[in-house]
Amino acid sequence: MARCIPILVSNPPPLWRPLLAHCRSIMRDLGAPAVLIDGCLRDTPFGPRIIATLDLPPRMGDAALSRHPSYRPAMRDAAGMVAFSRMAAHGASGIDPVTASREHEDVLWQVIVLPAGVVLIARTERADYGPFLLAESEPDERGIDLVSLQLDFAVDSGSSQAGSA
Repeated sequence: MARCIPILVSNPPPLWRPLLAHCRSIMRDLGAPAVLIDGCLRDTPFGPRIIATLDLPPRMGDAALSRHPSYRPAMRDAAGMVAFSRMAAHGASGIDPVTASREHEDVLWQVIVLPAGVVLIARTERADYGPFLLAESEPDERGIDLVSLQLDFAVDSGSSQAGSA
């Protein structure tokens, strides 16, 4: 079981709670153990941008995700969630998020919304970094263990649904 490393998110952006509510609605209605938000930093003519996709764990098969009423509102804020989570992880690691936004990176940032919490994993060709538990208040050991257990159940370590996000 991969043990989550807590990162305190004391002041989440306005999109945080509504996006989590939409993702949990999707999980409840479709019986999914998690919602995966995969994103990466891409160069565009207007500068670097986060590109994101919303999906369910591969074991869910062909679920009707895009037809769910919460899909569009969740997808609208998916890139913002990846950008915020990425900056939170950089900040907790002592990396300047602004400088990091200007550096080329070959990283897939995977935000995993679980019933008990939100986890971030940075995946590269060489290694996975994390999982980081993004929590609004200091989690206790039991809460960390619960999120870690749900993460192991929902997502295979090293699997990525949108490697070309």
